[in-house]
Amino acid sequence: FDNISFGRVSSLEQVINVAQQAQAHDFISELPEEYQSKVGERGVQLSGGERQRIAIARAFLSDPRILILDDSTSAIDSNTEDKIQFAIKNILKNRTTILITHRLSQIRWADLILVLENGEIVAKGNHEELLKTSEDYRKIFVKKFDIEEDQLLKEVRK
Repeated sequence: FDNISFGRVSSLEQVINVAQQAQAHDFISELPEEYQSKVGERGVQLSGGERQRIAIARAFLSDPRILILDDSTSAIDSNTEDKIQFAIKNILKNRTTILITHRLSQIRWADLILVLENGEIVAKGNHEELLKTSEDYRKIFVKKFDIEEDQLLKEVRK
């Protein structure tokens, strides 16, 4: 409970709700004392993915006006990530969010994507715009999905 509420006044119902949204409820329910379990300093008794889901639940509960997610799903398997993405999309509404990621599945729905190379912005736009206008952005997809750039460009032009 305290690992998610993190000093905020919250009901158990609120904490369970955000844990469910962050796909953390199931593994928390399997802990010896469920939501009252001690997980050690910095969550050492949890896997990397479990710690990330706790952090995401904490962010959901705090309901900030500005949300920064820095590789928030890097240690999570792709099936769990898909579920979390749905929840993250919902929390992004009506707030400014800065998403730092290497996962292409997370950036496709962003309003504005900045492509960085050696710390410099080399392109910006939304997913569709960047596929059409940025060779650097297209290269990321070509490499990740092992497709030919010509094939990707044909898909973009449809």
